[in-house]
Amino acid sequence: MVFSGITFLFYFLPAVLLVYAIAPRPLRNLVLLVASLVFYIWGAGYLVLTLLFSVVVDYALGFVAQRGATYRDARRVRFAITASVVLNVGLLAWFKYAGWLIDIAADAGVYSGSVPEIVLPIGISFFTFQSMSYTIDVARGRCDHLSNPLDFALYVTLFPQLIAGPIVRYHEIEPQIRDRRFSIDQFGEGAVRFSHGLAKKVLIADTLAPLADRSFGAATLDPDSLTTGSAWIGLVAYTLQIYFDFSGYSDMAIGLGKMFGFTFPENFRRPYSAVSITDFWRRWHITLSNWFRDYVYLPLGGSRGSSASTYRNLMAVFLLTGVWHGANWTFVAWGAFHGLWLLVERRAGLRSLDEDRPGVVALRRATTLLIVMLGWVLFRSTSLDAAGNFYLALFSFDGFGLGILEDFVTTRVALTLLLAIGVFGLSRDFVAGLALTRPDNPPIPARAAIMLVALPAALLLVAAGAFSPFLYFQF
Repeated sequence: MVFSGITFLFYFLPAVLLVYAIAPRPLRNLVLLVASLVFYIWGAGYLVLTLLFSVVVDYALGFVAQRGATYRDARRVRFAITASVVLNVGLLAWFKYAGWLIDIAADAGVYSGSVPEIVLPIGISFFTFQSMSYTIDVARGRCDHLSNPLDFALYVTLFPQLIAGPIVRYHEIEPQIRDRRFSIDQFGEGAVRFSHGLAKKVLIADTLAPLADRSFGAATLDPDSLTTGSAWIGLVAYTLQIYFDFSGYSDMAIGLGKMFGFTFPENFRRPYSAVSITDFWRRWHITLSNWFRDYVYLPLGGSRGSSASTYRNLMAVFLLTGVWHGANWTFVAWGAFHGLWLLVERRAGLRSLDEDRPGVVALRRATTLLIVMLGWVLFRSTSLDAAGNFYLALFSFDGFGLGILEDFVTTRVALTLLLAIGVFGLSRDFVAGLALTRPDNPPIPARAAIMLVALPAALLLVAAGAFSPFLYFQF
């Protein structure tokens, strides 16, 4: 079940909202917990046991951590943290990386057996990180252990952010888990935010997807058919697709949270208007960046040691960030690509922008955007060989025609129009810094456009079955 699907929009969400609205306040957490488990089982079936295992483990370890912190028992605290990390990372290692590691071993000649078929539980990268952070925060004394296990289960499984984030730390919504308001004003604000995200996903991201798929598919299957022009069009399409897809999902998740009285942290802040790669990671997938900062980078020593140790810590974080996204050497290379740029910026003193000159700002933004786009080639490609083919097409300058994309652009006017809208939206964000990914308080005309034009158009496409899963569901 996906947010942009018929079942969710026309059946599941209205039913849950109705039951939640009429339920007595003490029962509302239970209503959301049951709805969240139904939501997950609908898409994952028996793999819900993986989710429940993570919930049970970290609730028990949170109790151990609380006792250790209360009685100043450092050994018990260390045990709770270590056990939580080992068990949750162990889940990730088996379900997400075992097949890849076995393939690597087979290629190296150290393993000759069969590769087991492992079904990846939906959202495992998100809920394991969220559950693990609870135990660590309790051990650090940042929050208290929840006395009610059902409330903790709700925190981990809450369906608006269960599948693809934002990654919510418990201390960020602790008061809301215990008690929150359900008001018409908050519901209306959430509905606008949800509608904005749905429009971004269905009207722009899904419509641009065929351009990106055709170009990157050619790099894998028929690289000779990929001209420089079709490669750049495909790269621009994917740059816009992943932006509107993932920021659209985040808008929908935050909007859904608002409908039920929750305020989730922002996950995007105009990332394509960043003036450096360091700045980009303060704006893109903010909750993941903050998670790695607080639970990996700072415990490793952060920037408190020598320059060499700081560089080591940064590279470790971004290699892990790459691997977190997927079990493929392309993601390792993507993480290393961003990590190396961060080292260059730190060494050259380019992490921030202190100048007010518009020309300098524009140049920095353009350069950063180009670097990010080139990084997306690694992120989207199915293999390093395919990424190499795509880079060759980008810079071979052997033809600027549409090539394999000609039938898309010439026969699908809507696709061309959506590409133009996407570029226009990106350029406004890039140049003027408009809050395209933070429409929590859009002006009245924008609200009217979203509710009266974009939302019905998106719903029509959904009803026609013209939607696809969110890109970050695969991670």
